[in-house]
Amino acid sequence: MAQWSLHPSSQSNARVVLIPTAFGPDTQAPLAILNAGAELCAFEPRLGINVDEIAVAQLPGLVDEPPYGMCEAAVIQAWRRQQWPVLLPSVLAASWGAIRALWKHYLALSVVHCSAHANLMPPEEMTQPEQDMGYGNAAWVELLYQHRLPVVHVGLRSGSARAYAWLKNHASPIFWAQDGWDPQQVVEALPEQPVFLVVDCSVLDPSLAPAVHHPEPGGLSWFQLLTTCEAIFAARPVIGLSLGGVAVGAATRPTARVVARLLNWLLACYGLYSLKLAPNPATLERPENRSRTS
Repeated sequence: MAQWSLHPSSQSNARVVLIPTAFGPDTQAPLAILNAGAELCAFEPRLGINVDEIAVAQLPGLVDEPPYGMCEAAVIQAWRRQQWPVLLPSVLAASWGAIRALWKHYLALSVVHCSAHANLMPPEEMTQPEQDMGYGNAAWVELLYQHRLPVVHVGLRSGSARAYAWLKNHASPIFWAQDGWDPQQVVEALPEQPVFLVVDCSVLDPSLAPAVHHPEPGGLSWFQLLTTCEAIFAARPVIGLSLGGVAVGAATRPTARVVARLLNWLLACYGLYSLKLAPNPATLERPENRSRTS
């Protein structure tokens, strides 16, 4: 079973650091993802990478709140140690703390936002009077635009009329869930610079990941998301990852298992394309490779 779940590496020897972060009502969601890894085989046959060969550490769970300074500090520490930071937040708005940390070192930084929701300019009924909307889950992506970070949206299918009009006027690249697109098109929409990848599990169809707060039908298929993420890793340096969006409830366990498998895939992509690990020669040959040689 996956060593990053059962027997994580010591932080001093790690190449990757998992950073579970708790805030809001779903504080147990990051732990559910980490525990679900115990049920997985860490080998990814499509990539030929055994994630157990990557030294992956787990930080003790952080309890953070806006503006997510503890997330920022943890990611800065990982960066200084040349470790890949993977944020597992209970609230995806905490991604801003991680992005802010890396943006200070990579002034040219793009963000790929994989989510069903635009997470900017929400309608009034989604706001709470006591909440600072700049750091709320429904609006945190606005911070990226305020700081002029290029953002590419993948799997979008929900947002306010105001948000859609704003995105159209600003010509922000959007790969709608309902459209057919090739992963390479996502890569071509990205500037030639480092990328921070944000994956909200709501980007998947609810049949795959039902435990989300605002499930939207018509999400991405499993392999559509995997191949898109792989294409990004293959073409750009992915310097950080935030993976979350799980809601705590009756369907948490099966959803957490799906997200844990996705985490394992992303770790394998990092191992193959960033750490340059050699693929296992016993890996299953991909259909697309067979078609090239036939």
